[in-house]
Amino acid sequence: MKVLRPSTLFLSAAIPWLIYLFLLCPVLGLAADFTGQVVGVIDGDTIEVLNGHYAERIRLSSIDRPEKGQPDGNNAKHAVAELV
Repeated sequence: MKVLRPSTLFLSAAIPWLIYLFLLCPVLGLAADFTGQVVGVIDGDTIEVLNGHYAERIRLSSIDRPEKGQPDGNNAKHAVAELV
């Protein structure tokens, strides 16, 4: 029977978390704040905003609306267009 020391147990539990943080940190670094003009409404929860000379597609957080082609999708798109 192999006896594990407390330091070995700690490392075996910490390694998955360290890998997770290592993979997540670059993604967090890519997020940036910017302001711009809304140039398009894709569907009920996605808009396009002008960032410099490029349109950035922005997915609205915590919004779950019908997508294009789904029932009531056009109504959802028009509702968002009235708000922005």
